[in-house]
Amino acid sequence: MLTTLQSWVLNIFEKHRFLFILIFITFLIRLPSLFEPFWYGDEAIYLVIGQKILRGGLLYVDIFDHKTPGIYYLAAATIAFLGQTIWSFRFLLMVWTLTALVVFFFLSKKLFDEKIARLATIFLAALTSTPLLEGNIGNSEILMMLPISLGLIYGLNKKFFWSGVFFSLSFLLKFPAIFDFGAFFIFLTLGANRKNVFPTIKNLFSLTAGYLLPIALSVIYFAWNGALSAYLFSALLFNFAYTNYGNKLILAGVNVPNGLILLKATPLFALVIYLFLRLYKNFKSRSARTSVNYLEFIILWLSFSYFGAVFGGRPYPHYLIQALPAFAILLAIGVTKVKRHPLALGLSTFFVVLTLILGFKPYIRPNYYPNFFRYLLPKQLGQISTEDYMNSFDSKIARNYSLAGFVETRTTSADNVYIWGNSPVIYFLSRRDPTSKYITAFHVAGSQLFKKEVIASINTRHPKYILVESSSPKFAELDNVLARSYNLFAQTDDVKIYQRLGVFTAD
Repeated sequence: MLTTLQSWVLNIFEKHRFLFILIFITFLIRLPSLFEPFWYGDEAIYLVIGQKILRGGLLYVDIFDHKTPGIYYLAAATIAFLGQTIWSFRFLLMVWTLTALVVFFFLSKKLFDEKIARLATIFLAALTSTPLLEGNIGNSEILMMLPISLGLIYGLNKKFFWSGVFFSLSFLLKFPAIFDFGAFFIFLTLGANRKNVFPTIKNLFSLTAGYLLPIALSVIYFAWNGALSAYLFSALLFNFAYTNYGNKLILAGVNVPNGLILLKATPLFALVIYLFLRLYKNFKSRSARTSVNYLEFIILWLSFSYFGAVFGGRPYPHYLIQALPAFAILLAIGVTKVKRHPLALGLSTFFVVLTLILGFKPYIRPNYYPNFFRYLLPKQLGQISTEDYMNSFDSKIARNYSLAGFVETRTTSADNVYIWGNSPVIYFLSRRDPTSKYITAFHVAGSQLFKKEVIASINTRHPKYILVESSSPKFAELDNVLARSYNLFAQTDDVKIYQRLGVFTAD
């Protein structure tokens, strides 16, 4: 039996030698991410919310962020099964991403051939495994790659219901994934001809049913818990205000909310119109051929996913990860297919140039790997200290760990604290609940309603400590509460720690 198992393993390795080697190399490239300190704000938000969910809190009601719910419940599951550390989330990201690369390889191979699949997977691994586009960080965009790739594979295998389910799971990780689903929906529609109209409609219905099922279940869950309006506002409607920040358009002196989105979508509309005109021509000629091929699907997919990456109006590098799978395939075609080389390579170049024009910049960190190796060295060979390693990511990291230690030692698990600033990592590291549902200043600063809710929470829950970052926006109502009910207990260069009156702690 052992010999049979050994033979089976060797056979699998020989058959997929390329994948095993690529996954191993990618693992080594991503390895430093497992040793990074807890420094990135979005990851802190996910894990603080996950921590609150595990303690019985209801998302959007007891704690707030503006994404669809998938990533927060994924963070909660990670904490529950792997422990309350940033390492747990990074380990999940490692396993998730390596799995996504394997699935993407088979997707690329099904669409084209082994050569293109290998090259595309190498491109995708290279672009998503380093800090260049923040691929070392657990954001929704990199997590979306796996369900989107599975959705496409199931769709290409004509299992349309399950294809829709996987596309829906990507949407529940982040709203812009709807554009990847839209690309495949249009591709499936364009496959219609006079002989298969009704089968195509049936397939589209199955795809849509699968897509709506997980979303409907999430709606039922929040409605059952009396949080439907909070869910719809936070996960959907709040995004319109969020995207408007970078998409304002002034026409004849009139501010058009999200107007720039329509301009960004113009090439997308033009492409879709062109493809549907081809479909019309195909029907008119009574042809039984489909009106779109796989290369055109990749162009369609890239156009939609790229729009999903840029429509938010903020040039954060990790947004681009959504478009990387389609881009990697198109670039691989441009490099390998001589007949299609000019179109594929030309479009790849166009998207790179457009990305730079829109203000996206790669995250260049030349010391990322050298600092990691120096951190692992013995002291006698020049090891850098833990504090220096932390501060190589952000100058506030060591401070945040120190403040979290202060809060944890001077409070109990039943206490809550409030931080007026953008360092939610302190909540997670100290294992303390935030006083308010709003855990960052940038969620609150522009809304008088949110400010009133924060003050109401403070007056109701009476946090033992309130931490105020000097870089935070002015909050007059909070200043009044601090003057009335708190003493300045301690301060660092950029954080003041206020203690509630009547609280006595041993120094």
